[in-house]
Amino acid sequence: MKISKAMDKSKTKVYSSYDANILEALFVKYGLSKYYIRQCVKGTVYGIKPDSIKKDYETMEKAHKDVIMNLIQTTLK
Repeated sequence: MKISKAMDKSKTKVYSSYDANILEALFVKYGLSKYYIRQCVKGTVYGIKPDSIKKDYETMEKAHKDVIMNLIQTTLK
């Protein structure tokens, strides 16, 4: 059985997914499109505002994870 080159090189593209709640919060805070905010978080646009958006996203994501961990710990007691 011979495998064609197209099948041999099949790779799945990995897409980044972002927290919709955090994107919504940044949308409200900055008043920019969610597409632009995703581009800022991904790092494809450059500047002062995109850097601020990326930093805010990372801060909110860390706080979100901390809250979830605290909820898990309190429910296990």
